[in-house]
Amino acid sequence: MQRHTIGNYFNKMKEKADSVFQSKDDTTELLNTADSKSQSDSIIQELSAQVKALVRLVKSYRQGTYRDISKKSVLIMVAGLLYFVSPVDAIPDFLIGLGFADDAAVLGFIFRTLSQEIDSFMEWERKEEDSYIHPAP
Repeated sequence: MQRHTIGNYFNKMKEKADSVFQSKDDTTELLNTADSKSQSDSIIQELSAQVKALVRLVKSYRQGTYRDISKKSVLIMVAGLLYFVSPVDAIPDFLIGLGFADDAAVLGFIFRTLSQEIDSFMEWERKEEDSYIHPAP
């Protein structure tokens, strides 16, 4: 009998990540769903900020505007977002108070593991914003 652990569910999402990423429509749907779910009232603010950063990074990579990261790292992020949007995982999201605990653990793992890549992206993002010429009021 297979145990239902966070690792088992995350591994399933890693297997699915490449096929989702290969499809522009599937990637767009995933990013929109993750972004929408990150705005939920029941989600903690820190988790929401992490999801939004991953959504922006994957979107920028997919659009070709940011490439200073390995595809393997992007696929791990896609797997994390798949885990996050899945309503049925190690701890189902409908369990109020507990449902996002496993999501937070997976996203926390990704942020710890890929912190340099994510920090580099966020720095690039700030520089891009600073270099944008804003129209006069």
